[in-house]
Amino acid sequence: MNLVFMGNPAFAVPALEKLAASDYQIVAVVSNPPKKMGRGKKIRETAIAIKAKSMGLHVIQEKDLNSSHFKRELEKLEADLFVVVAFRILPTSLISIPKLGSINLHGSLLPAYRGAAPIQWALINGDEETGLSTFFIAPKVDTGAVICQDRLPMRPSDNYGTLSERMGILGSILLVETINLIENGAATAIKQNDNQATLAPKITKDMTIIDWSRPARELHNLVRGLTPTPGAATIIKGKRIKIKETRVDNDDNGSNYSPGEITAIKKSIVTVQTGKGHLLIHRVQLEGKKTMDIGSFMNGFALNIGDRFGN
Repeated sequence: MNLVFMGNPAFAVPALEKLAASDYQIVAVVSNPPKKMGRGKKIRETAIAIKAKSMGLHVIQEKDLNSSHFKRELEKLEADLFVVVAFRILPTSLISIPKLGSINLHGSLLPAYRGAAPIQWALINGDEETGLSTFFIAPKVDTGAVICQDRLPMRPSDNYGTLSERMGILGSILLVETINLIENGAATAIKQNDNQATLAPKITKDMTIIDWSRPARELHNLVRGLTPTPGAATIIKGKRIKIKETRVDNDDNGSNYSPGEITAIKKSIVTVQTGKGHLLIHRVQLEGKKTMDIGSFMNGFALNIGDRFGN
């Protein structure tokens, strides 16, 4: 079976590796063109483009998915199946090009968390379980009939980085199982129940700003969902920092401190009052610097009890 693989981030790499090691033929890999990224605004390729090129695969880096030239290029490949993992929304004109259709691997148990950021929102919402789904792509985003699903418990220590890594590996196995079913004519696609659908919209900059009036548990989950990137941000003494690792202390003990104020300082922990309970900060990242433990941060940045995080 001839496949065209489409993807961008590291989450999709295990799936590409798994398919390349299978009996299937990857006739092309489609990914975004290089763009300026990071603090230095250096031109960088996607994780998938880098991996595919290192494997000697034919790579197409297309900016305009509606381009007639791009459509003709895909048609010439005569693929049996398009396999999409964390890529972009495919135009309707492309979905039906392959003989057997187009499938997607999505980081949630659909119809839960339809959208661009399912893994982040599962963490932000404090879920204890997540999973992956494969489905036939339909014109409306993440609404196609589901082929296979697999559940995955979430660990209390998980953040977006660690959970994405585990889900990427599990997803690669699920994807191969799905393609095997399709090849053998044994795939049973089940229509999603739209009434049970929830959304996982793209994370915007405004969503990353910490509101210290919220409960400590919610802020802890926000940090988990935004680490390592884009990071949960706040201001302290006029400097913008990202909070990268926290714990929760729900005991207020009749605190007289306001949300955002530092209530205690130890060598490796800074305790901050929230709208309910305390958030214990362990690791931070000062803008333009590397992530470090809070003790190392305080070696060059003085913090005192009563100092306040937030605008």
